[in-house]
Amino acid sequence: MSGLELLVPLGLVALLGLPVVVLLHMRHTTPDPRPVPTLRFWQAAAQEQTERARFRRPPLSLLLLLQLLIVALLAFGLTRPAAARTWAGLGLRTEPRHVIVLLDGSTSMAALDTPTGSSRFETARAAALERVRDLREGDVATVVLLGTGVTTMESTNAGDLVALQRRLATLRAPGGRANLTSALALTRDLLLPHLDDQVVLITDGALTVDPAVVATLGAPVELVQVGGIPLDPEQPGAGNVAITELSARAAPGNPEQRDLFARVANFGDLAVVAPVVVKVDGIEFARQEETLPPGGTAKLSWTLPPDASAVTVVSETPDPLPADDQASLILRQESDLSLKILLVSDLPGPLQRALEVLPGAEVTTEPTDGTVVQPAGEAYDLVVYDNVSPPAAPPGSALLLVHPPAQGGPFPTRGAMTEAAAVRFGAHDPLLEGVDLAGVTFGETPVYVLDGTQSEVVGAEGGPLIFRAELNDRPTVVLGFDIAQTNLPQRVAFPILIANVAAQLVPSPLPPALPLGDPLVYRPSADAASVRVTSPDGNEVDLSLAVDPTEDAPIPADGAAPDQDRLRAVSFADTGQPGQYQVAELDAVGDELGGGRFVVNAGHPLESDLRPNPDLPAILATARGTSTPSVPTNLADLWPVLVAAALVLLALEWLMATIPRRRRSLLPRPALTGRS
Repeated sequence: MSGLELLVPLGLVALLGLPVVVLLHMRHTTPDPRPVPTLRFWQAAAQEQTERARFRRPPLSLLLLLQLLIVALLAFGLTRPAAARTWAGLGLRTEPRHVIVLLDGSTSMAALDTPTGSSRFETARAAALERVRDLREGDVATVVLLGTGVTTMESTNAGDLVALQRRLATLRAPGGRANLTSALALTRDLLLPHLDDQVVLITDGALTVDPAVVATLGAPVELVQVGGIPLDPEQPGAGNVAITELSARAAPGNPEQRDLFARVANFGDLAVVAPVVVKVDGIEFARQEETLPPGGTAKLSWTLPPDASAVTVVSETPDPLPADDQASLILRQESDLSLKILLVSDLPGPLQRALEVLPGAEVTTEPTDGTVVQPAGEAYDLVVYDNVSPPAAPPGSALLLVHPPAQGGPFPTRGAMTEAAAVRFGAHDPLLEGVDLAGVTFGETPVYVLDGTQSEVVGAEGGPLIFRAELNDRPTVVLGFDIAQTNLPQRVAFPILIANVAAQLVPSPLPPALPLGDPLVYRPSADAASVRVTSPDGNEVDLSLAVDPTEDAPIPADGAAPDQDRLRAVSFADTGQPGQYQVAELDAVGDELGGGRFVVNAGHPLESDLRPNPDLPAILATARGTSTPSVPTNLADLWPVLVAAALVLLALEWLMATIPRRRRSLLPRPALTGRS
């Protein structure tokens, strides 16, 4: 359809007003005022003039043409003419539409390479706001904000539309990695079959998508790309330099010292000389320059001082994305939110390494000389006894026992298994999540005798290999085999198993660092009733930790919830700002129990690459609409334009009819000199 369509043809009846206007002009007999010298012969002349002018020929004047045009415009407007395609921009749409705006809020959208100097996300947010403001009553708007997670906002009426515009105006980028494939799959479920669905993707183009999902979307996708203006026009191939990886681990042979590792990447087509600065606890510790080839990386390392608690690595190369030019790491928590582990072992080896890689872990290793078997002084979250029996009164901590002695140990035994192999596994047990024990040999293992309070997790033909227990009412996990006699430490399953054990026994610590946009998930201490998180900009968010009572685990009279209900995780998802976050655990009356901190880093191998995906426009062009709206699409009402034109002509006609009279009324009247 490329022309006009009359939705109410009956309105053409109003064209009968055209001959009425002509008839009125034919009967118009009002003479122009003229001065006369006498009224002696007026009576006879007036009778003759009236008879001759009763049905005179209509005068061809501008006033007549204007009035005819006004009537024609109003009559044509009553027919509700509707235009399609190129004509549709002149009027109002006849059909409601559903606009789905996919707004990219990933980390790369923080780049400052737009024509106005603002961030990509600010430019994209302004474009999304314009699309929403273009809607009217009856339209539906849906905004899908893409980041590590997906946030959906919708408006279905005028009030919701205003609220959506206000929310869009203050929206912040969530950061993280945008999954366009899952967002389009969600969009497919949001389509409304009786409306004109329009999907608009506003992004920097640094996204990938599954072509099969695009092809079956069911609506066309309009791509609006922002950013990509080079900071230096003379070097358009200069890309972004980012710190994409930062980690620390204990130095070999010296557990008190840490080695720091950083990866610096050049996401550009030109070689870059990048100055890199290391700051330990806010003081410059080291400085060096690295030459990065086009698209290349460099892995750097330093040995940190023993007392280092926080470290920051900074790249001083100017680029469009300053957020990923630095990365930080919390090495030691200054509060109770760190994971303090005591390892009692003469040959810690792989067990120590598996414990040290736990997020936020501070591992203290002591020999089994009998004096530290009963730890005193400093409190630990987890105590690990390797090939040694715990004391008769274990400490008030969770326990991990590795190969407890058969003689004099805490658990009775009967004989030993010479070549044990795992044949029984606890169904859906969280200790075994991600752990593959196929092909693992366990060597000689005591046959532990379990009572009704202990539960097997992994068992061999002769007895248990891994089981749960309690010592002095403290949760305990037992690895019945000797780690040195198994091939498990050579498997990736070993650090996963140790991490699962720690996650089940103790509250999880704060991580030393998080990627931008990734949620913080950890388990607070048992006495905490809420957790307060303070963002780098000072905004505070309180997360409630209320526990609902159940029939199986009633709340005691003192108000304390059961221990099994207190081991619950909290999640904080608003990590879209790079920098340091403060965490405080509060009791029921709001007093602070302890605190900690973690940092959010923006560098990522995918998000720091600001170059758009060249295949994205072609893939999105394969999206086609499959739904048929109940009213014609791409159709617009023209009656408002016609009515507006008629009003303008009516005002012009009024001015032409009144201004000459006003001018004549201002002229002096001539004196009558004749006699009647």
